Formats: sequence, C-alpha cells, structure tokens
Amino acid sequence: MPIVNIADNIQQAEKQIEQLTQELFRMQGILQTFRGFKAGGLETIDLPNSPNQTSTEESAEDLESIQEKPE
Repeated sequence: MPIVNIADNIQQAEKQIEQLTQELFRMQGILQTFRGFKAGGLETIDLPNSPNQTSTEESAEDLESIQEKPE
C-alpha cells in the first residue's frame, strides 16, 4: 500500500507557492515596465543582434571597427 508523507507534501506545496509568487512578482514587474514604455510613447524597441545571429557582413564591419587601424 502506498504511503503519503503529509509533512513532505505540505513542504512541497509551500515551496511551489513561493516559487509561483516570485514568478508573479517578476511578471508584474515586466508588465509595469512595458506599460511605462507605452506611456512614454514607445511602440517598438530595436534590439541588437544576438551573437549567434549576426550576418557575415555585420561581423566584418564589427571587426573592422574594433581592430586597430595602422597609420
């Protein structure tokens, strides 16, 4: 016959509630931030390319800009 440990189940439920509460706070912060962006007049945000998504042309320009240019 299976056995259920009441104390362990209580502890697991409390841990899950705490994790979900923290996630809820995080999501509320994100929502507040984006509402602030919208209130400030922003409609879009241009993000830089991920290092894994750069094209070869952009990579060459980036390297050229950071390499020392001999005089």
